Amino acid sequence: MNEREQLSAIVQRMEVKLAQGHQDDWARLLHRARTLSAFDCSAAKGEILHYFGGAGSISDLQLDEEFSDLRTQLYTLCYGKRTTH
Repeated sequence: MNEREQLSAIVQRMEVKLAQGHQDDWARLLHRARTLSAFDCSAAKGEILHYFGGAGSISDLQLDEEFSDLRTQLYTLCYGKRTTH
């Protein structure tokens, strides 16, 4: 599975968990980033990184253990493989 496919799979599962947890705004934001990833994976990762950190961020959400694991995977994928220009 390539990076774009990994990103899409993680985000798609997170969208489901967020919708189940009645976090529709977050689900929509992640859906938008997932759609963007089909065209520009780097831009999608940058968008997603904006969702982490600060009060009221996706880092503050407590849904369940699976969601927490997915969130960690997503952050690692987006931050851990960034390139700087």
